[in-house]
Amino acid sequence: MRIVTASESPAEDPAGVSSRRQRQTVIITSVTAFMVGLDVLVIMVALPTLLQTLRANASGLAWTVNAYEIGFAGALLTSSALGDRYGRRAVFIAGVAVFTAGSAWCALSSASGMGMLIVARAFQGIGGGTGMALGLAIVTVVTPPAKRGTAFGIWGAIMGIAVAVGPLIGGAILYFLPWQWIFWVNVPIGVTLIVLSFFSIEETKGDVRRLDLIGLIIATTAIVLLLQALIRVGSVRWYDPAMLVGLVAGIIGFFVFVRWEQRCSHPMIPLAMFRNKSFTGGCLASFALGAGLYGNAFIFTQYLELVLGANSIGVGLRLLPWVALAPFVAPVAGVLADRLGERPIVTAALAMFAAAFFTIGILVTSGQTYVTLIVPLLVAGIGVAAAFPTTATAVMRSMDPGRFAIASGVSTTIRQTGAGFGVALAVAMFSGFGGYGSGRQFFNGFGAAVYALAAITLLGVIPALIIPALKSRSAEPVPPSEILTGPARSS
Repeated sequence: MRIVTASESPAEDPAGVSSRRQRQTVIITSVTAFMVGLDVLVIMVALPTLLQTLRANASGLAWTVNAYEIGFAGALLTSSALGDRYGRRAVFIAGVAVFTAGSAWCALSSASGMGMLIVARAFQGIGGGTGMALGLAIVTVVTPPAKRGTAFGIWGAIMGIAVAVGPLIGGAILYFLPWQWIFWVNVPIGVTLIVLSFFSIEETKGDVRRLDLIGLIIATTAIVLLLQALIRVGSVRWYDPAMLVGLVAGIIGFFVFVRWEQRCSHPMIPLAMFRNKSFTGGCLASFALGAGLYGNAFIFTQYLELVLGANSIGVGLRLLPWVALAPFVAPVAGVLADRLGERPIVTAALAMFAAAFFTIGILVTSGQTYVTLIVPLLVAGIGVAAAFPTTATAVMRSMDPGRFAIASGVSTTIRQTGAGFGVALAVAMFSGFGGYGSGRQFFNGFGAAVYALAAITLLGVIPALIIPALKSRSAEPVPPSEILTGPARSS
């Protein structure tokens, strides 16, 4: 086995890998992304089932989603550094193994209750984040530059299919099998991917970077404290000590993290990158997008099953207008971004998504039928599908090529943090203004959650507007030395 390092000439085939093995690598990493992406959507469809079978409350349901998102986000940047040091294939396989073991743990956790399921979901998320981060890095390294567009097109198309068919697959599993099978199904797929990876993926390494473990611990602790405080808002009094301590400690933790990253010689999130307006606008818009998407998915799937009485397959079918257009809209949005720039597309996409769910909130709380929701769901789906690739393009377009991996990791981490925030906000508003006690309580809570999430999504338009126009964008990226160390500080 030949181990390729980052010092080899990029003008040649980056890893000296045959075309056949390159194709195998793209397929294996794409299937991994499909499995990981599918798991997020399947759990959304399963939330009403978990509510009934495990006798969970809104907070418990939120943590089954957020524990996964926190583990996922925390693994992204750390796993990339580990891959550069110890081998991308080795860490990729380890990530798939952790995800597979975590899936089995989730399936077995039902006997121990919701608490154990939440812990297992966090473990599963660590594996999912590792597999996603290293999968993209592996595809980039082993694919010649001239063919990377095609490779990422395949990867993106498969991810789009996961979004489109995820609710249906989840609904079918829940309809015909016990809910634990939404996790068991990952086990044989994961084992197969591990075996194929050993024989089909070439081992590669990159520039060795020191791990910012202190930064990781501070950031994760601050996020967990803030989310638990937000989730508790609707179920406790405003002066509840646990909530107030968590809120204050989380905010302090955030500022401590920023200060640490400013002084650290090997920061987890290099703050100097945020001087780039395109990067900053794309990241903050991604935060709003993640919050709106995951928060609304959390609350809307419960409406479909608990209020409309749809079974799991019915939930999947009713979600199709929202997700089915993703494989078709995303590529078009990418082409338009190359011609028009990202700013007008991201701005319009977030506004569409916010307006669509604000309309859905009005229609649902006024007692309208599902048929009236189809057009707003289609509009919301177009908005999400257009915003995802264009926020990513805004983040990456003006970055130095040598820092693509860290820029991608930072932006994805911010988006996944936004996802956790969105779910927590949905629970806070739902519990604060309503609940599961009666139909009227559910509608009150649903409306409050959807309106708040629409407002957060609309606020994402503000950072989107700071993304420079394509023709006025500076040709000079942030210097790699400043990305890693930040601007020079006076003594």
